[in-house]
This record gives sequence, C-alpha cells and structure tokens, in this order.
Amino acid sequence: MGVKRATRGILAVAAALACALGVGVSAAQASLSVPTGGPATTYTGTGTAGVTSAIGAFERAVGGADNGQSNGEQGVGFRHLNWDDTQLDGGDPGSTVIEPGHVVAPERSRFEPWGLALGPDIAVANDGFHSVNPNANFTPFSPPNAWAPFNSTTAELDIVAPAGPGTTPTVAQTRGLGIVFLGSSGSSQIQYYNGDILLDSVTAPAGATSFAGLLFPDPVVTRVVVLLGGAELFAFDGSTVTPGGSNPVAADDVVLGEPAPARPDLTETVGENVSAVLDTFTDTDPTATPSNFVATVDWGDGTSTSGQITKQPDGSFTVTSRHAYAKLGTYTATVTVSDFSSVEQTTQTEIDVSTASSETAISCSPAAVAVSATTTCTVSVSDQGAGSTPTGLVTFSTPTPGAVFPGSASCTLGSTGAGGTSICFVQFSPGQRPPIQARVTASYGGDLAHAPSSATTAVAVKRQRCTLKVLSRRLRPRGIGVLVTCDAHTTVEITGMARTRRARRFKAFSLHFGSVQAQVSAGRPTVLVVGAAPGVLPTLRIALHRHQRVSLKLTLTAASRGSHTTTTTRVSDLRLP
Repeated sequence: MGVKRATRGILAVAAALACALGVGVSAAQASLSVPTGGPATTYTGTGTAGVTSAIGAFERAVGGADNGQSNGEQGVGFRHLNWDDTQLDGGDPGSTVIEPGHVVAPERSRFEPWGLALGPDIAVANDGFHSVNPNANFTPFSPPNAWAPFNSTTAELDIVAPAGPGTTPTVAQTRGLGIVFLGSSGSSQIQYYNGDILLDSVTAPAGATSFAGLLFPDPVVTRVVVLLGGAELFAFDGSTVTPGGSNPVAADDVVLGEPAPARPDLTETVGENVSAVLDTFTDTDPTATPSNFVATVDWGDGTSTSGQITKQPDGSFTVTSRHAYAKLGTYTATVTVSDFSSVEQTTQTEIDVSTASSETAISCSPAAVAVSATTTCTVSVSDQGAGSTPTGLVTFSTPTPGAVFPGSASCTLGSTGAGGTSICFVQFSPGQRPPIQARVTASYGGDLAHAPSSATTAVAVKRQRCTLKVLSRRLRPRGIGVLVTCDAHTTVEITGMARTRRARRFKAFSLHFGSVQAQVSAGRPTVLVVGAAPGVLPTLRIALHRHQRVSLKLTLTAASRGSHTTTTTRVSDLRLP
C-alpha cells in the first residue's frame, strides 16, 4: 500500500549544535542523536580541476553508477543533478517565471527523479542571475543553468525516493551529498540533518568555484540546509524583483548517494504482535543506560504503549514494543524517546498490516440423501492467526446439474462461543440420480481481519425409498386407505389389482381395483385413499358370498427428477362392510 515513509526528530537546538560541533557535553546535558555508522568523510575542491576531482572522488566513494532519473531507490550508485534541463520559459508544470526566459522558481517536486525535493524560494537561471542582480554574473560549472535561493541566503533540499515529477514526495535518506558553489567567499556551508537532528556540517573552501560534501558510512541524511555566504541574491514578492547585494553566492551541480528508505516499511498480519525494532538512537553520554530514557509508541490506530529500550553492544539503543492490529490497513507508528532533560526524538515507521489467513470447513448431514431430499450443510471458518473470530458472509455454489439450495445460497457467520471460529448453515438438495455425488463449495469472502478461504464437500445420492402401509383390511365405499412415507419429495402413483381364489365350482379371477396419484413430501407420512373403480365392489362382494377369498396387490410407483422406484404391498382376506 503506497503510504509515505517518514522519519523526524525533534531536538533542542543548543544541544544539537553542541553535539555537531564536538563541544563537550556533561551527562546531565547529554543529547539524543542518530547513529551514522561512524564519522563522515569530507570532500572539497576549488577551481574547475579541483571541483572535478572532488566530485569524482565523492562518486567513487559512493560506488556504483550514475542512476540518472531512474524511478525508485536503486540500492547502489548515486545521482548527479546539473539543473540544465529546467525549462526557463515556465514550461515545467508548477514553475513560476521570475524573469522571462532567464529565471524560474521550479515546483517543489520538479527534481524528484534525482531524489531531491526543493524547499521554498529556490530559483534556476541561465544567465548567471545577472537579469535579477546586476552584481551577479556567475559562470555555471555545468552550463547553462545555475541555482540559488531568493528572499534569503538559505536553501533546503530534502531527500526523497526518486519518482516522476509531480508525485507526492516520499521521504528517503542518503549517505550524504556535495554541492558546487559559485562565487563562494569561504563562508558557505552545508548542514546535514536527520529530521531536525543536526548530524554534521561542512564549509565550502574559498574560490570562484568550489565543491564541498560529506559522506557518512550509513544512509542517515534526510535533508540538508545550505547556507550561502554573502548577500541575498534577490527578492521576489510574486510580481516584483528587487536586486540583492554585491557579493551573492549561487550553486550548481548536486551529487548525492543513492536515496534509501528512511525506515523500511514493516509488514505484519492482523492479530499478530509486531516484533521488529521500531527505532534506533544514540546518546552523547557514553555512560547512559536504558533507564535514562522513556519511550512511547503511538501505533496509529488509537492505541499507545510503552517502548522497551535495549542497549546494544555498539552503544546504540533500540526501541521495541508489542501490539497486534485488529484490522488490515497501513498505519504510521510513531516512536517518541525522551531523556530527563526533556530532549525528544521522534521516529515514524509505516506498518502494512495484511489480513490473517482463515480456514473454511464444510460438512453436510446427512451425508447421503435421496435424489430430491434435503441435507443441512454447516460451514465453519477458523482464524489461523491470533484467534480473532471471523465475521461476514459465506456463499455456496454447486457444479452439479439439477442441485439446488431450497432457501438462500448464503449465510452469515455467527459465533460458536469458542474463540477464533464461527459457523453458519444452509439447506441443500442434490437433485441427481444415484450413484452420482453432488458437490457443494462454501466460499468465505473474508473481513477486515481475515483473508478469504473456501472448502468443498460431496453429498452422496442414494435411491429414494417409499413405504406403503394399508390402514385397514376392510374395504369402504370410497376405497381403501393407505399410509405412504417417502424419503424424498416425489410424485407417487398407487394402483391396485384385486384377485380371488377358486372356491368349488367358482373360478379365480383378477381385475383392476383402482388407482390414485399424489405429491408426497420428504419424510412426511401421507394418508391416501385408493378408490375402487366402478363395479369393482359389487363383484368382490359376490365373490365373498361364494366363499372366495379376496386379496389386493398394491403397487406404488414413485418418480422424482428422472429417478423411479417401485414398492409392492399385498393385503390378504379383504373384508367388505
């Protein structure tokens, strides 16, 4: 998730300057600082040859190649900006024309491709700034363009992740940078900061053209403040240019170590405790212990905890804490470290929190049903992280032709009372001839804390069964009553054949008794009456008077979705009213 990284420290100015200038500081006045990996190396040079040599030495010390305007942090190499592709006619989006054809104020993110974001009031010129100050006529080190601040003698350059111009700058950090100064009086200076913590500074040597730069062992510089000695170059109020003094200073090429993430993003999972180091700091007092500091962590989700401070073998201190995020998202964790002199350092780390995995299970009961019968399918979804309970909707589907969900094909998860697991259920009818197996898939869509998951089960299809029971052997005028029970919703047809036995000189005979057709619900006993066809009852009554015995064969045929079954019941010695 593309959220900005940021590192920022707040430090008492006097203490920071004392640290940067190497002034002795007592234990009571010791100040928090940022570990740089060791002292910085200085690179300076004067004159065209000296500046060229110093830039070459700086770039060789950084190592790698010139990454030009490549997007993204390349890991190795450097960036070399000479300002010469700046459009002086205002053609660059967001730029402000100060002197038509000669001087513009570029938009802040114009130089993001080189890993720099400009502070306010910086101008670029192609005429040595002569058009805005007759006392200035700088010769660029890399013609034709040079740059300088206006309305003051101070400029700020922020280190950002290299990206296309116009995008929102993402804070990064570098091992250091160097600048070519034009017209330097020997009082121009570059101050190197991590947030607001002053790390070190370098002064440019005197000369019409000079170079000065610092290179730290580790990428720790997030911005620089450039103090250009001499007079203000010019003032500009948005419409009017006011020339400055007689000894201004400008600048040209900027070379910097390849930008690196200010603090790498952390990737965590919902419900799991963050365990990474959130901050690293040092102190100017070598005898300082963790008890000299207090750390708090604002996790960016409305929760704050105390930080655990640990001193490392190299003398630095690390801050860790424990916290589990409840929802996915990108959060900014802010670590604030303070000592007993009220000096504070604040560091921010972006934490990308992804959803915890979930596990879906499904089972149907009964696991084998008749072709059109219904089974209950229960799904459970379990958290595979820290035990939070999944919520949300589960949808059901089946690839089996003819299978249906009599009700809804979805259900909403409910708690089981056991942490980390929730369940819900639906009704399912397989709708296939045996021995086909119907398949059911349950798909959990996930929630703010859990990733989606799914599971599939099979429901066996068995032959439908029906039972037929005669309620009484006594024939009524309407016919004979029967009790029918089927294990599937089906259409049944019952036909009866009456038969008599031979008695003395009277022959046996059989005839169609009658029939009935009806719908039967699954598992629900149903009373039906098989009505006698016209003339059947008188014929049977005559047979009984002749002392012939009468029996009845009832045949039930059930048909449901192409599946057929037959059940036969015989009733002997029927009696008439």
